Formats: sequence, structure tokens, C-alpha cells
Amino acid sequence: MGTIGLPGESAGLGDRIESTLDSLSAVHRAVALVAVTGLLMALPQLLNAYFVQVLFIIFLFITLGFGWNTLSGFTGYINFGYAGFVGLGAYVTVITIVDFGLPWFAALLVAGLVTAVFGTLISAPILRLNGAYFAIAMLSLATAGRLATTTEYLSPITRGGTGISFFPELSYVDQYYLAVVLAIAAGYFTYRLANSPFGLRLLAIREDELLASALGVKTTREKLLAMFAHALIAGVVGGVLAFNLSYIDPKTVFDIRYTELPIVMVLFGSPGTVIGPIIGGVAFIVVSELLWSSFPTLHQFFFGIAIMLVVIFLPRGVTERLKEKGLLPRRRSL
Repeated sequence: MGTIGLPGESAGLGDRIESTLDSLSAVHRAVALVAVTGLLMALPQLLNAYFVQVLFIIFLFITLGFGWNTLSGFTGYINFGYAGFVGLGAYVTVITIVDFGLPWFAALLVAGLVTAVFGTLISAPILRLNGAYFAIAMLSLATAGRLATTTEYLSPITRGGTGISFFPELSYVDQYYLAVVLAIAAGYFTYRLANSPFGLRLLAIREDELLASALGVKTTREKLLAMFAHALIAGVVGGVLAFNLSYIDPKTVFDIRYTELPIVMVLFGSPGTVIGPIIGGVAFIVVSELLWSSFPTLHQFFFGIAIMLVVIFLPRGVTERLKEKGLLPRRRSL
């Protein structure tokens, strides 16, 4: 597939990158993946606890970005209530461990499945909406979920505003490893999605849902399947987040930043792409950490300015801009 870009040296770079990608066999790609994974697994032995925690946050948010991208990036249905799925996953994980004695890996699996099923069922009627109506409806659901955990009906299970303290079985280094594995798994899933007929149908819905439906795409089914994966990833990430916090309450796990950061990351990196959440995750978590350490009382203000600049100057994201310049090949695998 040839590169469509500006003539000259930049277009030649895109051609060379595409040629290199095409020449890499499955074996070479597997070897490269193993090498990168090995390096990531060795980092905790080379860095102090602070940097390990920062890397944990980066990989956790990259995974969240992949999850948000699965629905919102590929179909264009912007979910402003993603934190609701994260919070649900955190509560299911902790409750199944504390009250039912499940091991951590089983609790994560249950949390992912419960969140995916619940998210798919509750969003089925909402997916009939689009644009701002869908976004506001999902935000309202997330807010309702946070408030529901403090009601007299659910307080015996969720402990209301008091929250739940527990002692996770995983050390901080183990949590880092788990975050790396989840990010790689979510990235591989996104890669397969982008190169599948299913991913192409989702992109068709994003570009023109009415036309896609007229061409035979079962848009409702495709959106529900995307929502299932979207919520599943959020639920698992919520469980891993709970391990890291060792304490959960509604304010902590339903925090709006678990919605806003994935959105900004994906928009910066380019929605509906494979490497977009990675670029956005690394860039914005590093920027956020630097702003917080340099301006502890003003870091949210400067972070907001950074978001505005992205929306104004990179409306389609970095990856699409690089493709337009011919610095990256125009292919769905990126």
C-alpha cells in the first residue's frame, strides 16, 4: 500500500518506514516484541520506587486509552462517563476479594466481565443517541453510579462514603508488571481490531453511520460489541487501580480524570489508531507529572492550557498529522 503524502524527503521517509514494516516477518515482529517486553520487565531493577510508580501510571493510562479508543476512537461515540466503568471494576474487584475471598486474578476477571456485561446492557438504549447526547448520557450514568454507591441500598455492600480498605497480594513491582502486560495485551487487541473487517466496519460507522447501515453494516451489533470490549478493559484497569491504592471510595475510583485523561491522550495521539494511545499516554502523563512537581498549585491550570492547544492545533492528532506529512505510512496497522 503506497504512502499518500507530501512530495519530497518526508514522503520518502514514509515509504521507507512502510517498506521496513512490510519486510518484517512475523518472526521478526515476535522477536522485537519479546525484546521490548524484556526491557520493560527489567526496568524495576534499574529504577527507584518513584519512577517505577510513574511507569505504572503511564502503562495503566495507556491501557485505559486503548479501551476508550475501542469504542470512541473507532466509532466516534465519545464516552464522557468512562470513569464509571473504572469505578465499577474497582468495586467489584475489591468486594470479591474482601467479601468472597477470590484470588486477585479471579477477581480481575470477574470485574472485567461484570463491567463489560453491565456496560453493554445499560448502554444499549443510549447507543441509539449520538454526538453530544450520547456523551452527556454516559456522563450522567457515571455520576449516577458514583452516587449510587453511597445510598442506603448499596452501602451494606460498598460501605458507602467510608470506603473499603484492603491489603493487596501484589507488591508495587508486581503491579507494574501487571500494568505492562495489560498494556501490551490491549495494544495487540487494538492492532488486530484495526486490521480486521470488524474494525473497518467500526470506522465506517464513525465516518457515516447512515451510509454504513445502508451498505449492510449491522451498526447496533457492532457498537454493542465495541462497547463490551470498551467496558471490559476499563473494568480490569479499575481492579488494578484498586490494588495500587489499597483503599477505595466513590470519590477516588470515580474520579473524572479516568475519563478526561484517556480522552485527551487518544485525541492527541489520533483516535482510531494503534499507536495514538501510546503517544498520548506517554506525552500527557509525563507532562502532567512534570507540571505537578513544578507547579503543585497550578498544574491543573497549565494542563488545561495544554489540552486547549492540542484541540486547536492538532484536531486530528499527532499520528494523522505525521501521516499527512508522509512521515508515517497511511495504513490502519498504525
